[in-house]
Amino acid sequence: MRITIDASTLSHPQRTGIGRCLESILPHLAALAAARGDTITLVSGKPLVNATACGLVADGRLTARTVNVPSLYAWQQTGMAWQILQAGADVHYAPDGLLPLAFRGRSVGVVNDVLWKRHPETLARHIRWVFALRQRASLKRLTIPLTLSAFTRREMLRVYGPMAARTRPTDLCAVDHGRFRPLASGDAALLDAFRARHGLREGYLLCVGNLMPHKNLGVALRALARLHRDADGPRPQLALIGHGDPQALLTLLPAGTPPESVIPLGYLPDDDVALAYRGAAAFLFPSRYEGFGLPLLEAMASGVPVAYADAASLPEAAGIAGLPFPADDDAALATLLRRLRTDDALRERQVALGLMRAAAFSWAACAQNVYDALHEASGRAPLRLPKVTVVTPSFNQAAFLPETLESVAAQKGVAVEHIVLDGGSTDETPSILQQWDGRLAYWRSAPDAGQTAALAEGFAMATGEVMGWLNSDDTLCDNDVLAAVAEAFARHPEAVMVTGDTLLTDPAGRPVMLDTVLAPSHRQMRYAMAVPQQSTFFRRDAYRAAGGMDTRFTYCMDYDLFERISRQGKIVRIPRLVATFRLHPSAKTATWREVFKREIYACQHRHGTGAWHEFLIKLVGVEIRVQSLAAQCGALLRGRHLPSCVNARIEPLRALARKKHGLIG
Repeated sequence: MRITIDASTLSHPQRTGIGRCLESILPHLAALAAARGDTITLVSGKPLVNATACGLVADGRLTARTVNVPSLYAWQQTGMAWQILQAGADVHYAPDGLLPLAFRGRSVGVVNDVLWKRHPETLARHIRWVFALRQRASLKRLTIPLTLSAFTRREMLRVYGPMAARTRPTDLCAVDHGRFRPLASGDAALLDAFRARHGLREGYLLCVGNLMPHKNLGVALRALARLHRDADGPRPQLALIGHGDPQALLTLLPAGTPPESVIPLGYLPDDDVALAYRGAAAFLFPSRYEGFGLPLLEAMASGVPVAYADAASLPEAAGIAGLPFPADDDAALATLLRRLRTDDALRERQVALGLMRAAAFSWAACAQNVYDALHEASGRAPLRLPKVTVVTPSFNQAAFLPETLESVAAQKGVAVEHIVLDGGSTDETPSILQQWDGRLAYWRSAPDAGQTAALAEGFAMATGEVMGWLNSDDTLCDNDVLAAVAEAFARHPEAVMVTGDTLLTDPAGRPVMLDTVLAPSHRQMRYAMAVPQQSTFFRRDAYRAAGGMDTRFTYCMDYDLFERISRQGKIVRIPRLVATFRLHPSAKTATWREVFKREIYACQHRHGTGAWHEFLIKLVGVEIRVQSLAAQCGALLRGRHLPSCVNARIEPLRALARKKHGLIG
């Protein structure tokens, strides 16, 4: 497997949090690649300067494709896509979650936050626009989008809606335990020298951040002022790592607080950063918005008690090992810091909890998480086929039910769960289900609220990662179709739906028409039912994220559900017959009337109305018909045997079929 990684954050001497995370997992990724015979290429728009990355390239453990362009944005949109293509990448890793607009390959990306949306005052307007467009476009195309925390996933859902439901919260932050460790006796001379260089007294407080509004440094400075007013002995000092403008910082200091109580340390060498943590009496992190909060773990690993703002992802990162305070409450923060200075038992407890918390995170585990995602996204990993749940709603169709049950029971090569929910049939259905008692995961025969309610009931109890439904007069075409469906899901992590072709038959099961699909998409689903229900399956997580079945629909519950699921990701087509759809006078579909028209109107007009919208509905309908014919022609040219050449998407032919089989209306 050939992997490329966007290493642009390692082309600058001052690393961001994204750069630190990438630097920390690179050696572990290189080791994993070597063990599996894979290759990793770093791509960047500037020459690499990061010592770790340069060392791995010099040792031959990684390769690099770097250029030297004046505009990072221009490189990201043109040069990076060309470098990935030249490297022949099977999968690309984007640590910032952003892809070139021209990139269409398989990829894994880390969506770190939506700061541009939640705190727009942090960024210039044009940067917000660019970031908003790139993040949305990239999210659609990432094969596997990861997030640093469950909080960030919730934020993505709030900003982008169902399309963000595919994001996976994953452990991607950790601590270098060799560098961040508690103070030891051998550190005394180094620490004394460090304090002397920066004018720090023993017992200083430490903070990491800058003057961006979301970093919320003002609350830390106001809390410091309170401690100065209340302290009887030596006044505490606050040291700040990462700020480059001391004068701007001092303007935030409340009146009466001596300027020398704030020590801007700027950007420190790695060894000095570790010393700064190790020598602090307490670490405070007042940020209002973080994708994770890596400095919390670094402070905990250094044996320092932590106070953090109860906001965003910080409670998730800190667990029970930190002391939270309301983000804008400087009085509460001052109280916590005062307790940590005077209550030895509290301090010892927090230090112990912090060390245990930090020990649970390792960069090796983070690298393994990334590598597993890359292998999954590449489509080259050993396939683990997901379990498939088939739900069958039934009512008075005993003549066809045994064939439906047999077609599901005959499936091979994949774990299948079959749930049958009968609405209290008065024919032979209950006795048939009784005979199948030991072969079904669950069944019942009792009056219910109709087909849609029965489907909602069945999907609620389903345990399969993939779900679909097969009505009691329809069948699966072959005994390996569900294995093919499961394999498609396994090979396409970005897919939320998998669909195939459907054979329409007469009551005796003889072929009548063929419903083929070519490239169904969410855009098409906005205006038309672009996929056949019998041959379409979906991820259980996507079903739940979409809100499940809407029981207000009687006929078009499939169109309604599939449109909502399709907003979350890709629809993948497998070019084969998956299921049959039986045409007979007693079929529910044969009773189309005004109710169906109202429901199809509601589905097609949920995103708009008016003449232009009506034109788009017609246009997409024509597009789907043309694609269906193209799919049929392609199948014939490739020598695929089709049981019927009559296209079900051509309305005059559908009308003839309905008339022939008594399905008038």
